[in-house]
Amino acid sequence: MKKAIILLVTFVLMLTSVGCNKKATPVKTTPETLTIYTYDSFVSYGLPEATNSLFEKKYNCKVVYKTFGGVGATLNRLILEKKNPQADLFVGLNMNNLQKAFNEDLFIPYRPKNYTVIPEQYRIDKQWRVIPFDGPNSLAIIYDSEQLKNPPHSFEDLLKPEYKGKLILEDPRTSSPGMGFLLWTIAVYGENGYIDYWKKLKPTIYHIYPNWTSAFDTAFVKSKEAPMVISYDADPAYFYHENKTTRYKAVIPKEGGWLQEEFVGIVKGTKHKKLAEEYVDFMLSNDFQKEIPLHQWTFPINKSVKLPECFKYAVKADKYISLPPDEIAEKSKTWLEKWVEMITEE
Repeated sequence: MKKAIILLVTFVLMLTSVGCNKKATPVKTTPETLTIYTYDSFVSYGLPEATNSLFEKKYNCKVVYKTFGGVGATLNRLILEKKNPQADLFVGLNMNNLQKAFNEDLFIPYRPKNYTVIPEQYRIDKQWRVIPFDGPNSLAIIYDSEQLKNPPHSFEDLLKPEYKGKLILEDPRTSSPGMGFLLWTIAVYGENGYIDYWKKLKPTIYHIYPNWTSAFDTAFVKSKEAPMVISYDADPAYFYHENKTTRYKAVIPKEGGWLQEEFVGIVKGTKHKKLAEEYVDFMLSNDFQKEIPLHQWTFPINKSVKLPECFKYAVKADKYISLPPDEIAEKSKTWLEKWVEMITEE
């Protein structure tokens, strides 16, 4: 009996030894895919291409950016998918459409681990549903210094006869900078005074184009139809970097710059919440922020990032002005209707 027990124990130990020496088969895991919605030029300017590989390597994942046109069109896509979200993050919200996103309850709160890199005055959403990743920036009057020697320095200057037919604008119904400029005039003159200002501005306007590309790239730069256009404060930096020219300069009216920030939000219903949080942290890191100036052509929110040399040609506002996001959401339709009626009247 004792011999039989010894043999049984020996057999069990042999089996155990064989099992321990056998190499374990590695478990294959499929990398997570993080889907990010944004506007078209965010992708075409190359910021995702410059940064994605760093994040993918660190977290063994795949980052996919998708766009459905401008900010408004892509935001509308997110709203349509609200009950069955296909995105994990939305990148590129701005002050014009912030409240619309809040009203639709699209995002979940998340305060980044490195949130202190964001200057306190630019932490617009105290609930952390959206997080600014660039700015502050401003719209600006961009002018061709070879065609215009004495640019305007205020909104009132724009009304002077010497600037008749010299300003190219974008349509606020179809263009983000166009809407920004309209809101800018409302912030300066009030909702009771902006229509009167626009009536006086009409002689200055050369043409109103449907979007930034047709206004800036085509009419202003390529065709040189008029010497001024509404665009962005860092445009002169872009021209110097790409063409080594200081021909195109920027002026921010003395009334104050129109505050431009861009935000990222984690989509409610995401299936990759932890990875989405890591990406928000990544967007505030030096690795991401240092790529913003030469790809996004905006100022990074992290002020410890050293700006490229060409940014000495960009302009910074002495002060920034804005309107409350809830007021923009509530009244922008009425403001637009009044603007259309005024601008189309004979």
